[in-house]
Amino acid sequence: MRDTKTIIEDIKDLVKSKGYIYALCMILFDDFHIDPEKLHIIDYRASLSINEASLLLGFLIQNEINLTVPDSPGELIEMKKQTYALMEELHNSFNLPFIDKLKQSIENPQNKENYRTAQKEFFGKGNLLIESIFYSGTGVYDFQYFEFLEKKYKYDMKWLVENKSFEISETKRIVLQIKDILQKKSEIVNWRNLKQTMPEFIERLKKKKPNEDWDKHAQDILPMIEFHQYLKLFFQSLKDEQDLNSEKIKAIHWQSFYENLIDLFVIKKENFNGDVNINSFLDKFSINPKIDLNENFKTVGDYNLINSHPIIRLDSERFFVPITFLLFESVYESPFYWMISDTSYKDEAAKNRGRTGEEITYDFLIKVFGEHRTFQSVKITSRKGHDDTDIDVLCILGSKALCVQVKSKKLTEISRKGNDEALKRDFQGAVQDAYEQGLIARQRILEKGAQFINKEGQEIKLSEEINEVYIMGITTENYPSLTHQCNIMLDKKDGDPYPIVLSIFDLEIVVHYLNDPYEFLYYIRQRINLMDYFISDQEISFLSYHLQKKLWKTPNLDGALLEQSFAQTIDRNYYPLKLGLEISDKGDKLKNRWINEDFNKLCNEIKTIKDARITDIIFHLLDESGKARDNLIYFIKNTKLKTLKDGKSHNFSLPPDDNSMQRVGITYMSLNTNDRLELKYKLLSLCKMRKYRSKADVWIGFGSIKNNSNMIDAIVFSEQKWIYN
Repeated sequence: MRDTKTIIEDIKDLVKSKGYIYALCMILFDDFHIDPEKLHIIDYRASLSINEASLLLGFLIQNEINLTVPDSPGELIEMKKQTYALMEELHNSFNLPFIDKLKQSIENPQNKENYRTAQKEFFGKGNLLIESIFYSGTGVYDFQYFEFLEKKYKYDMKWLVENKSFEISETKRIVLQIKDILQKKSEIVNWRNLKQTMPEFIERLKKKKPNEDWDKHAQDILPMIEFHQYLKLFFQSLKDEQDLNSEKIKAIHWQSFYENLIDLFVIKKENFNGDVNINSFLDKFSINPKIDLNENFKTVGDYNLINSHPIIRLDSERFFVPITFLLFESVYESPFYWMISDTSYKDEAAKNRGRTGEEITYDFLIKVFGEHRTFQSVKITSRKGHDDTDIDVLCILGSKALCVQVKSKKLTEISRKGNDEALKRDFQGAVQDAYEQGLIARQRILEKGAQFINKEGQEIKLSEEINEVYIMGITTENYPSLTHQCNIMLDKKDGDPYPIVLSIFDLEIVVHYLNDPYEFLYYIRQRINLMDYFISDQEISFLSYHLQKKLWKTPNLDGALLEQSFAQTIDRNYYPLKLGLEISDKGDKLKNRWINEDFNKLCNEIKTIKDARITDIIFHLLDESGKARDNLIYFIKNTKLKTLKDGKSHNFSLPPDDNSMQRVGITYMSLNTNDRLELKYKLLSLCKMRKYRSKADVWIGFGSIKNNSNMIDAIVFSEQKWIYN
């Protein structure tokens, strides 16, 4: 296996090839042209990522772009193949440090008593984190950048207008118009998604005629099929084809193809009306490729000018926009760098970042927990005149609390190159500090001896029945490989709980799908409790799995690795929804998932009861499997029906599941009278007896009176450990 540096040099040489920009255009169209109907089945491993494409573009702008066409269509296809081959080889080269370290650990095994220490020593070094940082997903949808743009810079508007002529609403209009222009241009291509459809087609042919060498046939005809997608580009520029011989027509057609292929990614100043300052916009976000431009960009992790200036100037009128996502990202990120370069304003900008991050987080969580259960900027005082720490956002739900700490630390350029010390510093600022603050806050809440003061200076009276506090870290920045780094690099003592750490973009999505406070906090609990069990490189994979199956240990499995397809399920549902795209429900697993409405009705009835322990009861019910939930509802309905039919009291009990983490049993009683006190007394007695007989640690009792349509009219609950009597 060749080393990274050698492969990078080959990539640079390829990018300098005559006509390479045309091969790159075909790659960009193939890999970033998305059919919303197929978002859940895209094979991202067969395509370049945003970062990989940016790498190629970063090398492309280091010289004047050569618009000379390739010597032949065959060379164009060959440059495409070479690109994918080299990029795959580059990816593999980042695994060399892992392979070397694995060999060393096999040859020189060392017993490590502490698993987390051993894990951190093995995986937590910079050279092993470069791969996860560079090849992680984008971590954000393009529209999210614009949804957060105004919120992020709300206190910096004056500086941005006065110093950079950056007006947010105008900038958004321009970018959205650029996206619309390029989207309409793309419609001329009869895109076939060959990376996915071709292998499927070949497999069908192999079944019909297994003796044929269909793989070879496919390689022979694939170039023709590829060009056929762009058929209209061959004729788009021609006005008069009369009196041309066949050879001349062919040459003109190919020239038309190359010109129109580039034009798929081109915008012009004339596309924009005078109501926007397009010149000012292009000055900020475009570059003119030339020799020595972007010269400090030499390898993965280096600052790449294409990320801050994602529009390439071809001439005075034509501007090449290779990836619109980069434009959304640059508009979102650039103001931060403009402001910190102003020494007289950078401190104010930093203060504003922290302020807006806390406000955005609070605004999301208040939608879930409500105003009366969500508190911002909470100070903790354990002795007079001394503040222990503060909580950016505190949420209370019965017997549970959520302590949220918000940070605005970016992953620096030197960290992206694998520098150990830089990675530690960045992680400390983005995650570790928030976690340690959260641990102090958690301890103070559970000790029940401190005072909690809200931002108005008033004391928050916390319930004495709070028995668990979950720690959440929020980063307002798109922090690459955040989930992976938290698993590997977090300093945590045995016995201390894990935190869950999300980007603000992930929080928005989690809040969208789990807007009920009990379901939201249950998800947080499961993520934290199963941190060592489930593995994924992005939060929406965990969320999607939970929505479809529930985060729960599988018997006889020591762990579970969640694949990319779970995240794509969110893509298929959330992206079209947010953009208002009208697409079919076919393939939307989230929209089509079955939900037991009667179970939800039962939970909603329980939630109306004013008791802190209701949260524990709901969590125990949510722990139940889908089959157990169905059985519970079936027995409740039948038991109530029996009472209505024969006028007698009836009950049933569900014993604890021996496979569950806790031994939890349930009793239901349907009383033949409307006496609520009698129901409470009989239900309590029955539950005590059932709990003891079943040797259960937790028991939940539900009861209903005769003439009430509700499923439940009384609840009893016990979490006392079973003790022999």
